[in-house]
Amino acid sequence: MLRGAEVWGHPGDDAVVLRRGRIDWIGPSGEAEAPADETIDARGGAVIPGFVDAHVHLLHTGLVESGWRIDLAGRSRADCLAVVREAARARGAREWVVATGWDESRWPDTRALTRQELDRAAPRNPVLAVRVDGHVLVASSRGLHDEPAAAILAARPTDVDGASGQVREQAATEVLAAVGPDRAAIDEALHAAARLCHRMGVTAVHTMCDGEDPKAFLDAARGLRLRVVVHPPIEALAGLAAAGHRTGDGDDWARWGGLKAFADGSIGARNAAVSEPFRSGGRGTVLCDDASMTDRIRAADAAGWQTLIHAIGDRAIEQVLRVHEAARTSHALRHRIEHFEFPAGDHIARASKAGLCACMQPNFIGNWSGPGGLYEQELGPLRDSRSNPLRSVVDVGMPLAFGSDGMPVSPLYGLACAVCPPHRGQRLSLKEALTAYTAGGAYFAHEETEAGGIQVGKRADLVVLDAPTAGAESEIGRWAIERTFVGGECVYHRAVT
Repeated sequence: MLRGAEVWGHPGDDAVVLRRGRIDWIGPSGEAEAPADETIDARGGAVIPGFVDAHVHLLHTGLVESGWRIDLAGRSRADCLAVVREAARARGAREWVVATGWDESRWPDTRALTRQELDRAAPRNPVLAVRVDGHVLVASSRGLHDEPAAAILAARPTDVDGASGQVREQAATEVLAAVGPDRAAIDEALHAAARLCHRMGVTAVHTMCDGEDPKAFLDAARGLRLRVVVHPPIEALAGLAAAGHRTGDGDDWARWGGLKAFADGSIGARNAAVSEPFRSGGRGTVLCDDASMTDRIRAADAAGWQTLIHAIGDRAIEQVLRVHEAARTSHALRHRIEHFEFPAGDHIARASKAGLCACMQPNFIGNWSGPGGLYEQELGPLRDSRSNPLRSVVDVGMPLAFGSDGMPVSPLYGLACAVCPPHRGQRLSLKEALTAYTAGGAYFAHEETEAGGIQVGKRADLVVLDAPTAGAESEIGRWAIERTFVGGECVYHRAVT
């Protein structure tokens, strides 16, 4: 029994009983029908549903957590280069160094890392430094010319700028996969990622497979004590369909989600497909023509597969809407549009009418929106104020789920960004935001009868906060995760010093 709590969605009740992995009873603690084997005092904190991170890259997250990939997040340019230099020394000459998380939009000169800087930091090592958004990396000279990267980049010359060392989109994904970890490092990384999720109150994840074997996630999920929904690339459709798989197949721990496709890039990489140019020039790129994307989406839909299409700029969003409207895709599959950062005109209304679901990242608001942020730098104040229009998405009734995209994996950070953003159109109530981070993800995975809320019979995937939520929206940034339960098992308990 969890008692002495504010129970989310149950005013007046202060206790929840967990039995055999499910929620067995909710009510006033003094009225419980049978004694509990164990009683935990929540000390006036809140019991809420476990968070569902509906868009994350679990292996990448784990590789950073385990130290296999070097973490550059939040560092200055000088610090990034110093960390790369130290990693190269520790690993020895000719060993690959993969670093990730740099963000030039937070640096005074807003200038990207360069090949030359990496060469000076690690002259004897091939280095890949991935930008925070994952859509562009910078390679050192050895990183461009050592195998297996050289062969991959030679086959995709349009994605490579040898002068700066920048490698983009599919070429970047393929190079990262080719110099990736062995199975032992993958296992270590997945367990590190699961531990991080538990600390953050995340009980279920929707992980994107970027050149990774989906089976690694499916096989590991039960041992991780983490619910895992796997989203392979849309190019895998033929093989998955031939094997008899479709969206929703699996068990309580691991199941197939949807198929991921890309319509454009990102704002930070300056290749999101926008109608009005970036201030630094260009309008980005639509990555696939309408006919090809329509064929892919129609084939997935016919085979019983949900789709997830990454679309950030308004031109990319327009294409996704045209494709779904032309293909007349099934509303029952709950096809998704990922990020949906800059819809324009009637895009939200059309997306809702087409039966699409929006998976959005409030973390992006906190990272890049507002005065002086990346969106204002590259798109101007007006377009920034219209970015990530969470308010309009909810108001039109479009299904909404939140994911972190690993920037960072912290639902409490995401909640604060959605509840207290810089612009009115981005603002949700705490109830709306928390619903998107719990029930929203469960709905997208077709699991709303099993997860995403605190109701008798649902999975006992719960989080205990250190404070009540009522009337405390401005305090989200000070909340802490006290405990995380998955299937009724306490997988995280905060140590209090």
